[in-house]
Amino acid sequence: MMRYIILTPLAILASLAVNAQNDPKATAILNKVSKLYKSYTTIKSTFTITTTTAQGKSTSSSGTVWIKGTKYKLDYAGQEIYCNGKFIWTYSKEDNEVTKEVYKIKDNSITPNEIFTIYNRDFKNAYEGPTVKDGKTYEVIKMVSKKKVNYSYLKLEIDNSTNKIHRMLQHFKNGTEIAYSIGQLTPNSAIADNYFEWNAGSHPGVTEIDLTKK
Repeated sequence: MMRYIILTPLAILASLAVNAQNDPKATAILNKVSKLYKSYTTIKSTFTITTTTAQGKSTSSSGTVWIKGTKYKLDYAGQEIYCNGKFIWTYSKEDNEVTKEVYKIKDNSITPNEIFTIYNRDFKNAYEGPTVKDGKTYEVIKMVSKKKVNYSYLKLEIDNSTNKIHRMLQHFKNGTEIAYSIGQLTPNSAIADNYFEWNAGSHPGVTEIDLTKK
């Protein structure tokens, strides 16, 4: 599920807070990343999530996310998830049903659009140096949350030629690692606000479960 993983919702793009506990080089890099993504009005991006256990067993799934401010749509693992910032609809293609809930931000989670904004949270960061993959150089930054979370730390790999996030790694105390790899990213496309809301007319025959009504 990517609905409330790390990376559900949504932090609005904001300026990165700099403090004495942060590595100046890491902060300078993250400021460039923040400036880039703040310049985007919308984002469409493909991604792959790979979970690797402490025993080395890996599983991967790919999807697509559309983002506009605090709104997002996610197509991943047989589900379509729509969030307009107020409500969230989860459509299971296998079950042919959609569940509507009030959207709540969870402190211990990461939302889809936070793949691109997670560094704006309350972290201590440290620059770990460059790494080269397939002829490209990526700056590696380790981030440890100042708040209590269910993972040990995050690592960002940032393309030093574009300031774009290439991959985010989430490490857990039990040895599990979740890698979020960013594929093709298209910024600033025109996306209507109602794209992030469930459209029953486009999904005839789907059972609707409304949990917002008491």
